[in-house]
Amino acid sequence: MNNPSEGVMKSVIGIAGATMLFSPVGIPIVQGLAGLAVVGLGFFAAGSILGQFADKAQHKEKPDSIEDNLPFP
Repeated sequence: MNNPSEGVMKSVIGIAGATMLFSPVGIPIVQGLAGLAVVGLGFFAAGSILGQFADKAQHKEKPDSIEDNLPFP
């Protein structure tokens, strides 16, 4: 059987945590987490772009032969 006081404790802890995040002490924590998210997104984007460049550099296509571009057979 579920203990009713267990559900009440979870609710109280959740409300206390949310209140702490929006208190003057918690605002810098929220801003820091947002900053980390932005920096992480920047690193992810830079890594993706560098990965695409590395793939392109490794898989170079063979240059076309001049004979392939002649207008007559």
